[in-house]
Amino acid sequence: MADLAEDLANWMGNLPDDLQKVPIIHLAIPGSHDSCTYPITSRSKIAPDAETAILRLRWLGCILKWVMSRWSKTQGFDASGQLQAGIRYFDLRIATKPNDCLHFVHGLYAAPVPIVLHQINDFLNSHSKEVVILDCQHFFEMDIDDHIHFVDMIFDTFGLKVLTCDNYYMKHLSLDYLAEHKFQVIVVYRLKHFKHPFYPAGCYPTPWPNTTSTKELIQILSSDLKRRNNNYGYISQFILTPRKSTVLKYVFGGNLKKFSAEPLYTDKMNWIESQKPGKYGVNVIIGDFVDIENLKFSRSVINLNNKLLAKPEPDCYLTELPPITT
Repeated sequence: MADLAEDLANWMGNLPDDLQKVPIIHLAIPGSHDSCTYPITSRSKIAPDAETAILRLRWLGCILKWVMSRWSKTQGFDASGQLQAGIRYFDLRIATKPNDCLHFVHGLYAAPVPIVLHQINDFLNSHSKEVVILDCQHFFEMDIDDHIHFVDMIFDTFGLKVLTCDNYYMKHLSLDYLAEHKFQVIVVYRLKHFKHPFYPAGCYPTPWPNTTSTKELIQILSSDLKRRNNNYGYISQFILTPRKSTVLKYVFGGNLKKFSAEPLYTDKMNWIESQKPGKYGVNVIIGDFVDIENLKFSRSVINLNNKLLAKPEPDCYLTELPPITT
């Protein structure tokens, strides 16, 4: 069995020809959860996505932010590091920041949006066969003008690399097709009542398990996969979500990495290695702290694509876009 993850920075471009023809919605793709939280520290400012209960505790000042930073930071690598590590899906939460540019957030303000977008574009400029999925999951305190500004920023940064959504059909989106047309950026924009040129939420369902139990998490993920729509992408969130009681219990000695990423690691790897891409199989799998354990998470997800070579499913693959019916 070939090691498809030997060169993580170029793994898409290095896939065998047969896999270049597979729709990306049927490939196994590693992604990161809350992708841009890597610069969060106890000095970060509280962001507008923080829960109401947190906002009421602002008077605790540095102590509150110290606790929040330990449970808000989900990644150790910046965008460039994640791309070099094979990550091709980014989970993004965007907010305005007073007297500043747009920022990514997760309870606290994290990385500035322009810096992250430019890091991604720099990578794509030097890796012309790689493709990224930018999933704009949530927006906070953004009005219509802010959304227009953000959309313009995406096009100003990536230019013709951006694939716009002319229709919701996705089975023709193979790596071959994207490379032929020089598309490298797929944007999912999860906002209703705002006209945008990107893919809507329904094209990339991302059910949230919302559990603190590893056993329940695996049951939910496995059950949901059986119901996925094979005409669209699909995101499996292999993450545990701490409750307020969890944070309070481990307020001085715990953090998200110790609670979720490290204890979950063995079960996560076992579950991933038992999966297959393709019809009713995994597509994007996301996790916290993708940098741990010598990048085994990315390597394991990417190498799942070997199973498509062993058992091809030609009825899934289309190289041409069929006529659009109205």
